[in-house]
Amino acid sequence: MNTLLFGLALATFTSSPIAAEPIMTHPDTVKMKVIATAYTPRPEETDSTPWLTAAGTRTREGVIASNNLPFGTKVKINGKIYTVEDRMNRKYTNAVPARIDIVFMSLEKARNFGKREIEIEILNNGDEEHGIRISKANSTDEG
Repeated sequence: MNTLLFGLALATFTSSPIAAEPIMTHPDTVKMKVIATAYTPRPEETDSTPWLTAAGTRTREGVIASNNLPFGTKVKINGKIYTVEDRMNRKYTNAVPARIDIVFMSLEKARNFGKREIEIEILNNGDEEHGIRISKANSTDEG
């Protein structure tokens, strides 16, 4: 089910005329469950440029990696807003369920986070370039 929701949400990025009907909390957000892992900017966990994200920004807390969301997409996790600025290994592009990787500056914090299933909210905030466009006519406001 979550893979279907993620696919429908991603379809809107490609200007698809399909109106997504995922679980809605607000007309401009999409909630879904993903597998989240943690990483630190160390060469052992990244590539030869550990302090540089795939989007060309500096690696820092508040950044997440996702192969399925455009750079700049805002994602809320446990009340904190993160921004997609990095990519994961290609083998995770079609992972089911979808995966994200959260930057931690501390190896201890990253290990404590580990790997877990979490719920995320993909935010639009009216920014059609960096969020998900959802037909408000087909959504329901549960919040």
